[in-house]
Amino acid sequence: MDITNIFFLFFGCVLGTFTGMIPGIHPNTLVPFVTLLYNYLSPQNYLYLLIGMVITHYFINYIPSAFIGVPQDETAVSVLPLHRLTSNGRGYEGIVLCGIGGFIGVLLSVILAFLIFYIGFDLESTYTLFKPYIPYILILLVFLSLIFTDNVFWNSLILLLSGLFGIVVLYNRFPVDNILTSIFTGMFGIPFLLENIKSEKIPPQRITYPEVDVSLIKYACVGTFGGFLRIFLPAIGGSQINFFLSKLIRENSIKGFLVSQGAITMSNEVFSILSLLIIGYGRSGTAVAIKNLSIPLDSSIIIPLVMATGCAFYILITLSQYILKYLSKVNYGKISLYVLLLCLFIVVILGYLSKYPIYYFIVFLVASALGILSLKSRGNMSYLMGVLIFPTILYFLDNY
Repeated sequence: MDITNIFFLFFGCVLGTFTGMIPGIHPNTLVPFVTLLYNYLSPQNYLYLLIGMVITHYFINYIPSAFIGVPQDETAVSVLPLHRLTSNGRGYEGIVLCGIGGFIGVLLSVILAFLIFYIGFDLESTYTLFKPYIPYILILLVFLSLIFTDNVFWNSLILLLSGLFGIVVLYNRFPVDNILTSIFTGMFGIPFLLENIKSEKIPPQRITYPEVDVSLIKYACVGTFGGFLRIFLPAIGGSQINFFLSKLIRENSIKGFLVSQGAITMSNEVFSILSLLIIGYGRSGTAVAIKNLSIPLDSSIIIPLVMATGCAFYILITLSQYILKYLSKVNYGKISLYVLLLCLFIVVILGYLSKYPIYYFIVFLVASALGILSLKSRGNMSYLMGVLIFPTILYFLDNY
């Protein structure tokens, strides 16, 4: 293997660590800038760089989700269970569980994708047959998720309000760049940060590792299957899939839930890239960048995927230990206040760059109000994902 490929893979991991730790920054935000390097790199160098960046980002993003509460769309559903463990002094264990799920999910995704590729299974024909029934399946899943939930009134209200909000903001409206950052920072970041400001110290955290057993494989398999569905559903992202599968897996089983969410998040991104091989087009910003730049792909893509996964997992379990030691020595409320101000700054900057700053900030305020309502009512915050699910259902009803 070319040593320069390894160098750019690790460089990508460094960039992914940065994007994963900073609220509001996403790999897709850096892709246009990284594209500037393409003329100075070989296609393989560039491929390794992108893969290292995106894989590491989603691993590292569990750290702010656990200790601060500022997730991005793909990891939003796992915020509350991670916070629950953190409040019990087991935040590190929760992060490791997500990392284990992500690690297993990537390996299972690679195996499954190449089995499909070499068998020659016709996914396009399968999707054509399946497509007309997608909105009705989503509607059924929404009702089932409400029937079997606690606190039915508040969860139903939160789902309805966030769904209507999503229709107004996302469905057949003028495109606003990075609008999901405004929505998810408001819904899942601001409520927790406002709560955290009241605390001077984070509860003492223990560096303990979860018990590893066969059940982890089971939960990771469920999550990997969720990521696989991404190939069939062009209008559904990992966040919507996370929501529905979180209802199939009992959320009071925190260990299994976090493993499955880690597997869903990572397998979703892996299948987004590997779909370039399987069906010829990608499902993520990184995959689109790879395709648009005509980077040649073959089965050797497994090498950077597995290497980046191992590197990202190591960074996750090491970096989170240092952050735990740091947080125990500082005023947690002040850290939360600084992060809150940073989120507001990022929202203002992205709103300005979107060319619709007032609209962007109003969306942020409404999303924050919905998140605060969900938190104060003790509803399940995963039902805020109606903001994406309702527009998705309408999209399929109108187009298929």
